[in-house]
Amino acid sequence: MLTEAAGAPRDFAPPGWPKKVGGVEVANPVWLAPLAGITFSSFRRFHRALGAGLVHTEMVSALGLIYKGRKTKELLYGFDDERPCALQLFGASAADMANGAEIALSIRQFDALEVNMACPMPKVTKKGAGSKLMEFPDEAAAMMSALKKFGLPVWAKVRVMPRGSALTTEQFCERLFDAGADFIFVHGRTPAQRYEGTASREAVGGVAAMFPGMIGGSGDCYAPEDFADYLSRGCAAVLAARGVLRDALLVPRALKLLGAPVPDGFCTQSPEAQAEILLELGRNIYNTEGESLALMIAKRMLGALFKGFAGAPKLRRDGAMVRKWEEMEKLLKDRASCESSECGAETRH
Repeated sequence: MLTEAAGAPRDFAPPGWPKKVGGVEVANPVWLAPLAGITFSSFRRFHRALGAGLVHTEMVSALGLIYKGRKTKELLYGFDDERPCALQLFGASAADMANGAEIALSIRQFDALEVNMACPMPKVTKKGAGSKLMEFPDEAAAMMSALKKFGLPVWAKVRVMPRGSALTTEQFCERLFDAGADFIFVHGRTPAQRYEGTASREAVGGVAAMFPGMIGGSGDCYAPEDFADYLSRGCAAVLAARGVLRDALLVPRALKLLGAPVPDGFCTQSPEAQAEILLELGRNIYNTEGESLALMIAKRMLGALFKGFAGAPKLRRDGAMVRKWEEMEKLLKDRASCESSECGAETRH
């Protein structure tokens, strides 16, 4: 199979790599973003096996760790072969952030500690966390200082400052760097935009030009060329986020465009190959995180895969109706074993 045991990471390195970025040795600049409800261990291992240079946990509540929340702790679980892996925390105070990080690191080791200052959703911002921190640069900077005591690289993820703010995006990032931040991701939307409109690569590039080698790009990466564009603007790394749910092979295809020695088999778009990829991912999720998550991911990715191929609409409809992993597995096995002469050769709309 394509990933052959998703626990085997592949470090596809473009020319000039591997190198150290943000204090972490990485094979390449294409990294898996933190995605709520998505980037649990099996998903992280899967994308490391496809070549992602670094992966993230889901966004983890520092207060949830402090109050010993079982579900919060479960977000930390994983395997050493996922690494390098960054732990992303969110919270409203430097004290909570430090206490949460201490608990997390007593459970497992990570390669970087990252504070989310970018999430724009009300359930996070109303608690003073996420993008709300961009209104409180002193507290945001204090978080960077508080996390330095753990001896790991300290990162942040921020958004573009809206017009009329007391600080520009560059000035806000400078405050974080002065407080000890080693790397900052900049998402090219303002907090008010949430996930609407288009991420401004120009704004991200402007920050990257001011802090060479210390800024990562984030926002609207759906094709390999999007990653190359961010890198051409001075970003040291780029996050693959919702794009990996539309294209399971987005990471290796981006790496191949960047000149990494990625085998053609990692970039194929055949429906049989897509079915095998989804089968392997689903099996790993089923065996590690359980049936409900395996079905959720498989159904979500079915909606994006197989587009333009004969039988694809029926496959997606049938997939939406299954209630057991065994049913989904049979559906995907039938697609994977289907000869192109039987199922219809590629017929683009």
